[in-house]
Amino acid sequence: MKLKYFFSILIFAGLCSCVGKPIDENISKYYRKSWGSVYFTDKPAKTMAIYGNKIKGANAKTFTPLAEVIAKDKNRIYYMNFPQPQVDKESFLVKEDGTMRDKNHIYFPSLKNRNEFVLKILYNVDLETYGSYKGHSGWAYDKSHVYQGYSKPVDADPSSFAFLSENFMKDKDFLYTLFLDELKKLKIETDSLVVLNETYVRDNQQVYFFDAENTNDFGLIPFHSADSITILAEPFIIIENKVYNNGQLLNNGNIDIPTFRVLGEGYCRDTSHIFYSGKIVPTIDTHSFELLTEGFAKDKQSIYFMGHILKNVDSKSFKIINPLYFTDKNHVYYIYSSPKTGKEFFLIVDKANPETFYHNPKKSELYGADDKNEFYNGGIIVKNN
Repeated sequence: MKLKYFFSILIFAGLCSCVGKPIDENISKYYRKSWGSVYFTDKPAKTMAIYGNKIKGANAKTFTPLAEVIAKDKNRIYYMNFPQPQVDKESFLVKEDGTMRDKNHIYFPSLKNRNEFVLKILYNVDLETYGSYKGHSGWAYDKSHVYQGYSKPVDADPSSFAFLSENFMKDKDFLYTLFLDELKKLKIETDSLVVLNETYVRDNQQVYFFDAENTNDFGLIPFHSADSITILAEPFIIIENKVYNNGQLLNNGNIDIPTFRVLGEGYCRDTSHIFYSGKIVPTIDTHSFELLTEGFAKDKQSIYFMGHILKNVDSKSFKIINPLYFTDKNHVYYIYSSPKTGKEFFLIVDKANPETFYHNPKKSELYGADDKNEFYNGGIIVKNN
């Protein structure tokens, strides 16, 4: 009996460590070895079930991670769990800036047939001068081009191209921003450009922003003195005693500047009004208005979501479960669409108990559960009995 129990323990331990610890956690947490095989997985190391994608043909003795999802063994290079026979293994390296190359080519990550990850060759690139912009994933250059998405040449001057911020770039002749995967540009004098926040930059005469809502092009706001500009959290700014939201004049300029402040998550206020995304929020009580989180706010009588009153929701028992679920004493609610449509944008979750409803942080925000059932996307899916 004791011998049988001993072997049970061994089997159990084997299952617990079936893909072992990361081979080199300082480089990658995704590659692991177990029982002479190599696995690619992002599951916790202490799981009690067999998991992960076994890398077929990988040599466990020589297998070494090169980057988070790049590895090699004595025979080949791997991207995730897929071998890359097109790559010259002996000369392949991943540089500090994230670029991948061998003696013949530059490579960039891609998806093949919707289920196979590959390193594609970047053709017509200068191997000697190719590099990436540190801190700006997907951007690269060589002596002749600037590349977006590592591989798409864009119309910019590589010798003077530089990032002003996360949203704005410049070269010697143009100001740039990326909009819907397209590089937009404005011809201006760029030497004097100053970043105000992630929505605005200025030169000595004008403030520039990208007007995505109206023109899909750059807009500008003239000013007489830089001292008249007050920098706020994006997307707000004060220019010559006028408040702008995403480049648009807030409330036609009718703002009490001394009491104006940004609340966060799209909300701002002055002494008379609450605003969300540039529009007045029809508040019941302005003085007691308070920002919560996840787009929610409240006053002494009502709950608000993204600037809209949640009608028939009990404010005293209101509770945020996660960004998609909330409760009051009567119901569990699920947010299912954008309030920009002007229609009701939450639904009552049928058969959900608001007193016991919770979210398991290990699962997607689409999931929720109570003491009897589990829910997904606002609907019941599993009985917990």
